[in-house]
Amino acid sequence: MTIIIRYSAVACTVLFIGFLFLAVTENTSVSFVDSDEDCYACHEDKDLTADRDGKKVSMFIDKKKADASAHGGVECRDCHINYNPDDIPHTKSPAKVDCQSCHDDLKGIQQSVHAKVECAGCHKPHEIKTVKQMKESGNDECYDCHNRKGVKQFTNSIHDKNGVKCEDCHKAGHGIVKVNKSNEQAVCGKCHSKSKMALANSVHSTAMSQTGGRGPTCTDCHGSHAILSSKISIESEGCLKCHLNEKMFPGEEKGSAKFVSRYKTSVHASITKNDVEAAGCVDCHGDHMVHEADNPQASTLRARQMETCGKCHSDVVSKFRRSKHGQELANGNKDAPTCTDCHGEHDIKSTFSANELSKINLVDKCLNCHKDGKITHKTYLGEEELITGYKESEHYKALQEGNLNAPTCSDCHGAHEMENAASVDSKLSKRNLAKTCGQANCHGKELDEYVGSIHETGITIKGNYDSPTCNDCHGNHVISKKDIDDKLEKSKGVIRMCSNCHASLEIIERNDLPTKIFESYKESFHGLATRGGMQEAANCESCHGNHNIRPSTDSLSTVFKSNLPQTCGNCHPGATQAFFTTKIHIEDARKDSPFVYVVTVFYITLIIGLIGFMLLHNILDYRRKIQLKKSDGI
Repeated sequence: MTIIIRYSAVACTVLFIGFLFLAVTENTSVSFVDSDEDCYACHEDKDLTADRDGKKVSMFIDKKKADASAHGGVECRDCHINYNPDDIPHTKSPAKVDCQSCHDDLKGIQQSVHAKVECAGCHKPHEIKTVKQMKESGNDECYDCHNRKGVKQFTNSIHDKNGVKCEDCHKAGHGIVKVNKSNEQAVCGKCHSKSKMALANSVHSTAMSQTGGRGPTCTDCHGSHAILSSKISIESEGCLKCHLNEKMFPGEEKGSAKFVSRYKTSVHASITKNDVEAAGCVDCHGDHMVHEADNPQASTLRARQMETCGKCHSDVVSKFRRSKHGQELANGNKDAPTCTDCHGEHDIKSTFSANELSKINLVDKCLNCHKDGKITHKTYLGEEELITGYKESEHYKALQEGNLNAPTCSDCHGAHEMENAASVDSKLSKRNLAKTCGQANCHGKELDEYVGSIHETGITIKGNYDSPTCNDCHGNHVISKKDIDDKLEKSKGVIRMCSNCHASLEIIERNDLPTKIFESYKESFHGLATRGGMQEAANCESCHGNHNIRPSTDSLSTVFKSNLPQTCGNCHPGATQAFFTTKIHIEDARKDSPFVYVVTVFYITLIIGLIGFMLLHNILDYRRKIQLKKSDGI
């Protein structure tokens, strides 16, 4: 009995150990492989393949590379559990390799975008690379899986050229993150902190917060992997992608898609022969710090337009700042024009091709402000009539007839440097006006004659601003035709014009000019003949000329003593030097011509005596007749 009990105990112990062994082997899936040599006996064959989902897959393993990998000391059965080399396939229920059974310190893997990606996808199945080796491989490791066209474009981006790696944006190791609108600014801001701060204060950031994240952020303008770096790419593919969308920006007012679309036909949208683009969106509106149009810091605000346009057009803006327009704008005059008032905003055209900036149309553009009292700073009378009177001038009529040499506003006032005529540097100042009128294709011949005249030297050498220049005789805007059909009326007009100065006591005294010049002419034969209606009688211009007026002491003067026969001979053929023994304009006959004085006194005495004698004779005769009537008793 004792023996039976002992055998039963032994049997139970054997059975328990057997069940325990089975349980252990069941749970640990003990491999039947004795060594790696059993595996490589087949898997070193380069032609070894297996069917996987209907496809033939290579089962070749390069032992040398495997031994040199990070897993060089790890045996096959450490990863491939419960594989029987005698069976093909080696297992009916293959299990994924559980890397975490050894690598249990994979921080962040469960939260990363790679949480469901097998380790072998990045580290390779048999040629396991070390962390150092993977860093040396750089972005190529990522491209093995992320080989879509959009991602591959990264190789041509500015980021790739500057050595930026995938991990710089998406993080390294196992904590790979996806970059999206919620974290773009933070990711990009690690390198572009200045741009990040600017964007945070821009209208784009405001749009993001007001639309629940639908506003533009980094990748909307720059792209994600291609990373647009050239301005034209950013503006055409970034800015215009949104701002030409009529659903996002409806209507036709400022800011609408239709308003922005005008940019496509502007001179700013053109490209030069060297593929260097003209001004684009970011040049005017800024890149990251884009403000609302009414924001005081906005680069397109009226008060800051000169600064914005001056980034490219510094020479033009420099002139404009000194101009009357620029000064009024700087002083806060809301009616003062700035760049966009004349050139437009998005539809900026070349001055050579824009219809609205053509010579004849420019007049109406300027008159939009310079008429009807629109300029509030005007304080003196007559300016409105003077300016609008340009349309009655010969200059404007010539433009209407197609003469492109005829001047328009900018030819005289300047395109951007339109300074006040009182300014020394103004094109219309006394010192510069003759040069302005005599510029190429205008009145060059007249300028040549005027230079050196007593009027010109009075201004340029003596600084005498009483001395006349072009507009003193011809007018400012209402430039009249020189040739008037009525010669008598023309002659009287010349006399009146010259008398404005030469009969003015104030100008005569201030400049020590000869007195009674005008009176002497009026009392001369020429003056009396003109007043009497004789068309051919000589006026001021007939003797002194028009532009090349010089003093009688100048040998080039038409009234120089030796030149008088020729000058007077124009009307009096055969005139000789003998005719000119006395002064022409006799101010004091007693000094200038005693003979004329004696003759004048004689004739005056004779006339007074004859008239007095006749008057006395008539009085005495009348008295005698009255006496006779009384004596006769009548």
